[in-house]
Amino acid sequence: MAKPYEVLKGMSNPEEPKPKKHNTDMRNSKSKLPWWVEILFVQIGLPESLLREILKLKNKSFKHYNNNRKKYYLSAIAIATFIYTYPIIKYTSNNNRCVRETLDYLSKKEIDKVGTPVSKKVVSVNYCNGGSYLIFD
Repeated sequence: MAKPYEVLKGMSNPEEPKPKKHNTDMRNSKSKLPWWVEILFVQIGLPESLLREILKLKNKSFKHYNNNRKKYYLSAIAIATFIYTYPIIKYTSNNNRCVRETLDYLSKKEIDKVGTPVSKKVVSVNYCNGGSYLIFD
């Protein structure tokens, strides 16, 4: 039976050679190639230098994304905000243009009902929202 001191000394000795892995372990640890590598470089036969360049670019882009993650999140939020608010801005712009053109038309035609002191702006807003340009038909 080994003494406890010798067991501890053997466990903590960094100079002791580590056991080697068997070839069967190495074969089992290999993973399959990604589908795009299989198609492009194995089946079609593109050069390996292109694969190296693609993998370098992938590694650089992954590092770049990790270093600038906050900027990408803020950009995504800004784009989502723009996409969300653009229809509202467009609708408001079109409505304002309609009111402006209707006011110009009413100013040229001088259309007024006798005895109804209604602003031309009120009439033009009513017209742009589906009503008549004569507010009291």
